[in-house]
Amino acid sequence: MKKQPYLVTLEKGKNYAWCECAESQTQPFCDGSHTKVNKRNENLVENLQEISLISEDSQKLIAADTKAPVVFSADKDTEVSLCGCKESNNAPYCSGAHRNI
Repeated sequence: MKKQPYLVTLEKGKNYAWCECAESQTQPFCDGSHTKVNKRNENLVENLQEISLISEDSQKLIAADTKAPVVFSADKDTEVSLCGCKESNNAPYCSGAHRNI
């Protein structure tokens, strides 16, 4: 994760997948790493339930934190700032949220 946006050139009509989990090696774009993060969360919940540290209801908390890429396409050839801090309220685009981190 970085505290500044990524300046990228988008091509009209091309589809993109912005990384939400911050684990991708091809930032700001998704490389599928979120599947490892989601699996790690699932395993954690199972282990905590097994040793009675959390209840079955806690599964909902982890499910709400499941990460997936934000898929979008460009309406025109353009240069944009994609969020690098993963805190944007306008993902995948930078909203300036990194200034408050």
